Amino acid sequence: MTDRDRTPGRTRRGRFVRYAAGSAGAVLVSALAFAIAYRLLGLGPQLASGAAFLAGALVNFSASRFWAWQRRQRSGLGRDVVAYVLLALGMAVVALGVTSLTDAELAGADPTRRAILVEVSYFATYAALFLVRFLVLDRVVFRSRHQVPSTTRA
Repeated sequence: MTDRDRTPGRTRRGRFVRYAAGSAGAVLVSALAFAIAYRLLGLGPQLASGAAFLAGALVNFSASRFWAWQRRQRSGLGRDVVAYVLLALGMAVVALGVTSLTDAELAGADPTRRAILVEVSYFATYAALFLVRFLVLDRVVFRSRHQVPSTTRA
């Protein structure tokens, strides 16, 4: 690792701080999309989760790739998008399952209480997967050639 790679912006800690800030922005966008879809439009937990997922994923991918991991070059963008989409879809399936189960469990509950608890279950799922996603993004999706161990022998 060179001195340039050790600068605060290039350390794992620096990436994590930027990832966390970008994720916070994505959560806000996602929360707004979920609330609008579920509460105002009455679309149900599946469509609300889908709307929140799409809104948050767009913000999160952009913040992660271009800011947290500072990958501004166009080369590798397609590979990064495909890998990110696969990771995000896996997480979305988990969130969809959790919100659907929560919604079903609270079928007879007060609509406001039910809406709040379904929203909480959506975000609790993503909170539980937060560190897992960082590690996958850091070690697999946005892994730079500087992080790849050398396999050649002298």
